[in-house]
Amino acid sequence: MKIKLNNPNLGFNSDHVVHSNFYEDNYVVQNSSIVHPKNLLIDTLRHYFSQDDTYTYRSDEYGFPLVRDLTDTDLDTELSTELLISDTYRYEAKFFPAIIVKNSGGSYKPISFNQNQTIRYRKDLLVDDFGGKKEISVPTHKVYAGAWDTNFDISVYSESPVELEELVELVNMILQYRSWRDLRANGLFIKSLSFSGENAEQYANDFVYSQSITLNARCEWRAEIPLENLIERVNFYFESTKTPSYFNAPEVSPIKYKFSDLVELTDIK
Repeated sequence: MKIKLNNPNLGFNSDHVVHSNFYEDNYVVQNSSIVHPKNLLIDTLRHYFSQDDTYTYRSDEYGFPLVRDLTDTDLDTELSTELLISDTYRYEAKFFPAIIVKNSGGSYKPISFNQNQTIRYRKDLLVDDFGGKKEISVPTHKVYAGAWDTNFDISVYSESPVELEELVELVNMILQYRSWRDLRANGLFIKSLSFSGENAEQYANDFVYSQSITLNARCEWRAEIPLENLIERVNFYFESTKTPSYFNAPEVSPIKYKFSDLVELTDIK
């Protein structure tokens, strides 16, 4: 299934969201190599800049950046976002300042020879007829996992070099300090953060100033395959003990029962 977004003023690509049945068919429960981390970074930046008084990010009722024609409109209007935060951008759809998040490649990092095959268990509570309770672990899934080293370029565009420097500093602090733990909890571990020098490019009769932030992160994939036709076995352990006697009776050799005899004498419900 594809979702088309025809918003030329925002620079969105059409057919940019694809939902595949691959994950469901192969029991993949997590794959955070490109799509999830990029959306996570964009949502994080939008969240913090929506609370900023100067570079206020605003969205419409559908969650897209609020961008409209502001001809003859006051500069302090709340009818438009003050900052564009997205994943694609085109100069012909001029909007400054802008923060654009793109994936710049990555590599697979195996964590073991067998992709760290482990077993997932569930906890079951067994209660017998006498009120005794015992918790047992029952295997339910085979788990396979691996890690990704992935890189993202966060490009900042502005018509003012002073504004550009301030935005780059804000993005660095948001990612490295304010949201670092939240990103890690959502499967994106930031390993390093660096930024390039400023760049100026002529656009129309003016200049566009830009600077790039490079983010190196570690994320992972995980597949949980259910165990089918699982046979649970109950093991019986019998121990024969001698009952003490207060009578002066001669020693009697203990009776040795075979396992089959014990089963016949035991009432199993």
